[in-house]
Amino acid sequence: MAVNMEGGNTHFYDEIEPFCRWRRMEDIDILELHLPSGLKKEHLKIQINNSGVLTIIGGCPVDQTKSIRFMKETKVAKNCKRNEIRAKFSKGVLYVTMPKASPIAAAPSVSLKGATSQTRDPKTYEDMRNVANCSSEFYSKFGSLKQRLWRKTVVEGVAAVVVVAAAVLGVVKAYQYFMASPV
Repeated sequence: MAVNMEGGNTHFYDEIEPFCRWRRMEDIDILELHLPSGLKKEHLKIQINNSGVLTIIGGCPVDQTKSIRFMKETKVAKNCKRNEIRAKFSKGVLYVTMPKASPIAAAPSVSLKGATSQTRDPKTYEDMRNVANCSSEFYSKFGSLKQRLWRKTVVEGVAAVVVVAAAVLGVVKAYQYFMASPV
């Protein structure tokens, strides 16, 4: 939770991680971002940089002193037509549609040592693309999981310190009790 103090007023921000799902097809990728109720189209900002990173930023007030906000970044596929990326916000779900360039009909030939030139096996090429897409999705999900686990770890760490302190205090009190009692 972040705090912003302007002119003596305190405003709290909850950082959220909206659920997202990829739908990947041969000619198009669609990112679905499920956003909390109350968020409107005007609260969203979508941009892509020169490195091919798509950034979605959003936030909205919950009440007078509290707001929610989020930021989602994902790498766009290399064969994506960046100028044709479109977004649609409907019933709390943001759909980001990313059309792909048509797949190369004939793969270039590859020269192997000790062999004649061969063409790439299209199935192997497709498998490699699927692995790349999977890894992109994995890192996207892993980033949010890492964030949640870090928060959980901090809370559990503080709880563990409190438990250890209570245990040490209990041992000290027990020692004092037994040392003070006559034998």
